[in-house]
Amino acid sequence: MGQNSFSKHISTFLALISILFWSSPSNIIAQNYSVSATPDSTLMLIGGQMNLTLEVAQPKGLRVIFPQFGDTITKDIEIVEKWDPDTTDLGNDRISVKQILRITSFDSGLHYIPPIEFELATEQARQIKKTNPIGLMVVNPFEEVDPQKGIADIKGPVNTPFKLSELYRFLPWILGGLLLAILIAAAIYFYVKRKNPIKAFIKEKPKEPAHVVALKELDHLKDEKLWQKGKVKEFHSTLTDILRKYLQDRYGIPALEQITPEIMNSLSKVDLPDDKIADRLKQVLELADLVKFAKMEPLPDENDLSLMNAYFFVNQTKFEEQTLSEEETDKEKSTNSTEKVEPQQP
Repeated sequence: MGQNSFSKHISTFLALISILFWSSPSNIIAQNYSVSATPDSTLMLIGGQMNLTLEVAQPKGLRVIFPQFGDTITKDIEIVEKWDPDTTDLGNDRISVKQILRITSFDSGLHYIPPIEFELATEQARQIKKTNPIGLMVVNPFEEVDPQKGIADIKGPVNTPFKLSELYRFLPWILGGLLLAILIAAAIYFYVKRKNPIKAFIKEKPKEPAHVVALKELDHLKDEKLWQKGKVKEFHSTLTDILRKYLQDRYGIPALEQITPEIMNSLSKVDLPDDKIADRLKQVLELADLVKFAKMEPLPDENDLSLMNAYFFVNQTKFEEQTLSEEETDKEKSTNSTEKVEPQQP
């Protein structure tokens, strides 16, 4: 009976020690931080560059050791530049520490960035946390180079004598250009000096709002059913062109000249109605990049999702001017004229 009682006391003592150990402040702090690694995009042109952001969200006073890289992350992904970690106060005695790595790759294909390790080091605890793995697609839009042919020298200039007869074939173009310049100058003269009265009778057609044009083009694209006919690349190219022109007309973003990461960076400076609206646009642009450059074959649901997200983005960001109807305009004029009439003195 005494032996059983002794065993029970030992078990209770060990349980208390275990509870105290796992509920100690060091262990609670060790579990109260998170790490992440986020690239600007999952798609990059060969030889291009993008940022990989390493971030730790932690309580103040906690020491988390960032991973130490040399010139590469993997054999296929190189580090161009590293920035020092930057700290941001999140409130409630918590901070965010970020470090940006500028990366590039000169080998096309799908590359795998393994989980990146962050180490917590304190006097009471030592713990390692890892980020999620990252898949990075590097595409080469240029023609393949044949290394067997070697490098060819630049051809020198060919010295050929000039002949006046060579200008004869350009004579019609020269005369046509002069005639066109004279006609333009005459039109400007009559417009400015004589104030052409014809223009007073011609009502200039107002330009359609950007969202009206975009929605019409989306409707036309939907009716064409390009991806259903096997023209997947043409479908995604047309879809992204519609959105790029809309962004340029709606927000003044030069989207027709920018790649996907640059467009998203420009859009981040715009005050959107909802933070998730930009994610819809990003899905459309990144899937189109994979189709055009990586020759990806998306599922039917993914094609429908891109079209749906395009409609959603335009409808959620459209700008509509408030205009009065004809009846409301007449009513307002009548009210104003009544207010201007003064009552007669008796």
